[in-house]
Amino acid sequence: MLFAANGRPLFAATGRPLLVTAATTGSSSSSSGSGAFSGPFPSDILGLSGWWDAGALDGMADAQGDALTAWGSTAGSLPDKSGGAAMLPYHWFTGSGSPAALIATPRLNGLLGGVGAPVSPASYAPTLDPDTGLQLTNLATGPNLAWTRMIVWSRPNRRQGTLQVNANPVALLRSNGVTLVSLSSTGATLTLFPASVALTLSTAMTRRHSHALILRNTPGVGVDVWLDGTRVATAIANPLPNGAAGQFVFGHEMNLQGGAQLWFHEMAGWERALSSADITTLIACGGRWTLGTRRGSSLLVMGQSNAGYFWLSGAAQIMANGLSWYLGTLAGNIIVAASGSFINPPRYTQISGHPISNSTQPLFPPGAGNGTFLVNPGDGSDPSTWALGPDGLAVQAYLSGAAMVPTAEDIADIAAIVWPWTEQDSTAPYTQKALYTGSVKQLAALTRGMLGRSAARLPLLMWNAIPYETDTGVQMVRESVADIAADSTQNLSVFAAQTADSIPLNATYDAVNGTWSGGDPEHRDETDEIAFGHRGAHVAARAALAAGLGDTLTAIASGMPLAGPGIAHAYRQSSTEIVVTVVHDQGSDIRLPLQAANGAGWAAMDGGTVAAPGTIIAAIAAARIDATHLLVTLASTITSPSPDVQLFYPWGSTQMGRGDAVTDNFSSIGWPAGWDMGGDLGAAWTTDFPLQATSYGIPLSDSTG
Repeated sequence: MLFAANGRPLFAATGRPLLVTAATTGSSSSSSGSGAFSGPFPSDILGLSGWWDAGALDGMADAQGDALTAWGSTAGSLPDKSGGAAMLPYHWFTGSGSPAALIATPRLNGLLGGVGAPVSPASYAPTLDPDTGLQLTNLATGPNLAWTRMIVWSRPNRRQGTLQVNANPVALLRSNGVTLVSLSSTGATLTLFPASVALTLSTAMTRRHSHALILRNTPGVGVDVWLDGTRVATAIANPLPNGAAGQFVFGHEMNLQGGAQLWFHEMAGWERALSSADITTLIACGGRWTLGTRRGSSLLVMGQSNAGYFWLSGAAQIMANGLSWYLGTLAGNIIVAASGSFINPPRYTQISGHPISNSTQPLFPPGAGNGTFLVNPGDGSDPSTWALGPDGLAVQAYLSGAAMVPTAEDIADIAAIVWPWTEQDSTAPYTQKALYTGSVKQLAALTRGMLGRSAARLPLLMWNAIPYETDTGVQMVRESVADIAADSTQNLSVFAAQTADSIPLNATYDAVNGTWSGGDPEHRDETDEIAFGHRGAHVAARAALAAGLGDTLTAIASGMPLAGPGIAHAYRQSSTEIVVTVVHDQGSDIRLPLQAANGAGWAAMDGGTVAAPGTIIAAIAAARIDATHLLVTLASTITSPSPDVQLFYPWGSTQMGRGDAVTDNFSSIGWPAGWDMGGDLGAAWTTDFPLQATSYGIPLSDSTG
């Protein structure tokens, strides 16, 4: 086969091509970003003059022109897959300082990516730079020339961070100094030739969207337009000047802070007016993308001080990023949270020292914005009848949108309620288990009611109780949360199944041996909170998908982790030795790092119950037997019959320490194809998972199981 360049057939004579069907590199799974879409691609349409594709890495290059090999890299250009000129970044400001970098960003539209210039969030994340677009320096769009252009883009948020122009429309496409198509920043309008014809193409441009636009110019006829496959304009007079090609800009008005703050996905062009049959094929090319209204996904974070650290440390942000990656949402790193305040009326979701209800005494007396989230009237009534307390009313006020933050659109994005919140409640006596269980259910129900959602449509995520002040209270909370999670009607999932592998806030930590000293024992260190956020995204994603809150992705690939390995059986091999059977999640082996080899966290209760504990015997060693069995050695002998002995990992408020938990080997297991979370989001996501904590003690068995 003979051809001049990809998509450009070599002609033997005028009108007689040697290559009848254009060769294409685009029909490979690498270009489509997944194996699900097999074409057609723009290169399947005769006469392709330009094709710039940011959906997959093989469509982007660095500043030296070399193909990018990793998402998150700076894209210096988008090479033309048909062999022409590359598309380059555009910046209006050319003064001192470095312009924002164009970043190759994964999974903006299903498994497909794009380019944009993310910067520090203004009002909402992601925020894209207000002075970054893309340009071609020599592209014709005049009325006397035949041409066709197709472009695919996404908007993650409305214009923000530029107060003086936030309300102004943005230029989607400009050519030779004229705006071809503009996009409303505050409304829902897409307009063709806004400065002259001002033809409305759509009034359904949502806050978050992905769209494919086709423009076709026929000399003497005018411009025809298709939006997402639907013809929305016919034979509109082209007001651009006649003549040679000029500068063509995507996503910038070419003035101060004129960036449209959009993600670019794909553009293709032909120097002819495509036929009706070709337009049909080109519309089918758009099937590669999910088009139309897009979702965001956010987390409503509630609780007391550790919830605050979970939010302020960035752990909640990380968890939301991972959730968005799983769900394929366009704007996923949005957190709905506010700290306790004394404005009138109070509006917050977190306040230090406060339990769920006054069944557990708060650190602060009621009044002046303090109190509890629920009020126990003290008349023996069931928690399902309790009303909101001062803190609960503050949450209600915050979610009302009365102060415009969060907005109704923000509320609609909430994909889960997250409670990193067990500390003060875990100081309650074991006898309050029923009250605590009921209060969790009631506050969850009332919060969902504030949002107009049922339990099935809004998951609640809690962590396994963190080490705190009292052993039996911590165990009570662990049991209660496990009981609620076992009731499918409550839609509660445990997002961090092990929290004792952490250290106190601001403790001095020795990473060589896993020991620590000092610190604030009532708060988990922010580094560990961040680790909980990484782990929590896996659980959150499954819960959100089950609630129907996905966007471009509605299933999770087999082989993705969930909550880490768990304990299936405990065999009493001798009076000091217990063989533990581990069931793996997605790992395949057992690891015992640092203090894990010294038995950190393991304990046996020799007789008694959580309400009235027997002797607690700590472990002094743990050793791997094989990929699914551990040998735990206790410090002293067990005296009770095996059924009366319970194994805990950990017991109560025991802190095993950062890195001191038994783990699997997930970091050495390859990610499923197209689901390389570590490659897309960073190496911190590729980690081993700690052995899940025991919510209830595991009775010893005299059988090997």
